[in-house]
Amino acid sequence: MRGEPVGVVGCGSMGAAIAGLLHRNGHPLLLAGGPRRTGALLAATLPGSVAADLATVAARAPIVFLATRLRVTCQVIAPLTARELAGRVVVDVSNPDPGDMPEGGPRSSAELVADAFRKSAVVKALNCVSARRLSLVRPGDDLTVPIAGDHPAAKDAVTALLGGTGLTILDAGPLSASTWIESLAAFLRHLGTEQGLGDSVGFRLTTPHQKGRPT
Repeated sequence: MRGEPVGVVGCGSMGAAIAGLLHRNGHPLLLAGGPRRTGALLAATLPGSVAADLATVAARAPIVFLATRLRVTCQVIAPLTARELAGRVVVDVSNPDPGDMPEGGPRSSAELVADAFRKSAVVKALNCVSARRLSLVRPGDDLTVPIAGDHPAAKDAVTALLGGTGLTILDAGPLSASTWIESLAAFLRHLGTEQGLGDSVGFRLTTPHQKGRPT
């Protein structure tokens, strides 16, 4: 296992997929689940991982993935951990549910999360990959995952963390660009459900000379 632990808050299907991806890449994990002991149950399937409470994750993990619904993140998790997570990297993987976005307020769920964690470096990532698709990722897949954030060092840290997992990380710009990333997630859900492509749909972005080679 590598270095400092990575925190995952929320151990449902998405949190479990993120934890599995990081575990396959050799990262030690601190897992905070809900009242049904989901953290402990998940930790039992990932050797070397540790189930922990929110306070422990916030105190020990330099990077914390919030795999919780937006309202839970802002109304439950943030009041309990925002102070402890000051100066740390918080990765928001949420997509807004209908009615989540206030009129005249931020245009993306990531910006709402940043408002709730004002002293953290919030990075948008992994919201446009389904839990099932993420669980299938292996090195060499080159599945494109756009990220956004206002702190270059935080985006670099997330890119390095996810490097080698089979994901190609694309820097989409400042946190305001998360509006487009969340729209992409909605489009992929449409393809999966309305167009019958299933819950493993993803995308790969290519450029004319990606990494100096024609594609």
